[in-house]
Amino acid sequence: MHVRYPGGFKDVLGVLLATPSDISRACKITPHEANKIISLICREHAQPPRSLQAFSSDAYESFTTGDSELDSLIGGGITTGMVWEVVGESAAGKTQLALQLSLLVQLPHDLGGISGSACYITIASRLQTSRLQQILDAHPLLSSSFCTFSDVQTVQTPTIPRLIHVLSTFLPQYIDTASKNRSSKPPRLLIIDALAELFHSSGKTTTKTLIERSRQISEISSHLHLLASKYRIAVLVLNEVIDVIDRDEPPGSDAISYRDQSRLFGRGDSIPGENRKEAALGLVWANQVNARIFLTRTGRRRYLHENETPKKRSAVGRTATSQIAITPVDDQPVLVRRLSVIFSSVAAPASCDYIITAEGISVIPGSTISLAASHARANQHPTTSPAVAKGKQKDDVAPLEAGYVADSFTAERSRPPTPENELGPTEDNDEWDSFWAQNSLPDDAFTQIDPSDAAPTLNA
Repeated sequence: MHVRYPGGFKDVLGVLLATPSDISRACKITPHEANKIISLICREHAQPPRSLQAFSSDAYESFTTGDSELDSLIGGGITTGMVWEVVGESAAGKTQLALQLSLLVQLPHDLGGISGSACYITIASRLQTSRLQQILDAHPLLSSSFCTFSDVQTVQTPTIPRLIHVLSTFLPQYIDTASKNRSSKPPRLLIIDALAELFHSSGKTTTKTLIERSRQISEISSHLHLLASKYRIAVLVLNEVIDVIDRDEPPGSDAISYRDQSRLFGRGDSIPGENRKEAALGLVWANQVNARIFLTRTGRRRYLHENETPKKRSAVGRTATSQIAITPVDDQPVLVRRLSVIFSSVAAPASCDYIITAEGISVIPGSTISLAASHARANQHPTTSPAVAKGKQKDDVAPLEAGYVADSFTAERSRPPTPENELGPTEDNDEWDSFWAQNSLPDDAFTQIDPSDAAPTLNA
């Protein structure tokens, strides 16, 4: 039997996501009647007001990222009942973090987990089981007695309709069934890797396609928030970046422009060059997430001092009490990346350096800085012209080379001056002249030592 739907609307959600004019044309009714239908639906599904006491914060839990510094940065770990977004370019570490969390959510409560399972949705790729196994074997908190691949369910959704079907139909049924099975861990983490891949298109972008994309993003996000709130799960969505193209604005406008909103909510700006990329899917998607974490490839490499070496909690018995240091392989300079909390409902904007090891993502101790002050300055309207601002930005961007650090953290300032951590040379000051001026030996240095003990030593 073929079921006919008036105007093609199959459910209430489809009606609420459509405009009155769309309903009017599809159902061949007047706009007044379409508005009346929307009002009746809203009245029928309206929830009665509840006091703040009715929303118990105890119903939501948090689980560790496996790194204590990262936990503190994002507000105590990954909190359930929220839609988290991790955005970054390729090879920034988005999937590394997602795989890491899909195992850590399985840990018992006394080890920082919530004894849950993960559902990993892929779009264009498959779950990287080899990397998952490497993290499981290497991370000091993880153990095969607590974490297994059987508690990481995966499904591929290469199209938007299939993803919507999984979110609206398959997952609710699966979560209900799994929650009743006391012998298995209930689903507590949902990962989508990566949402923007569904919206890649080689066709021409028009107003119609943008409106349709916004409608699809809104529909997907509504399902994600429903799953997060109803089943108390954490939703982690991976997203891509696009190049920033700043255009000059017409003078005399006091309103906050789209460019300003994208700068405030779509990109990082804690180090030079971080603001050259911004999150894909625009402000429509940015308004749907509770927390946005931005990962950036900086191109920097550093030799980590002992006090900068990331430390991981290790499980002793069933209590995470000890910490072990992660030593870079073969004492080589490590590739340093940047993590920034752009906005969050549970944490203040902040930024830090991190590295990727066999254990996953590790924050470099002492590299965390608050972005509250920079955000306050960013909210002020610029007083210089766009042309001057662009020229100034270009001069401020430092080369991100091996051995060079563009940041000025406390740990960096405490180091003795060397050519590697000094600022680059200027037109009137050569870096080596500056170095030897600060580190020159006294004139009688060679008369105070035995020449036989003064043979030079080469450091490998």
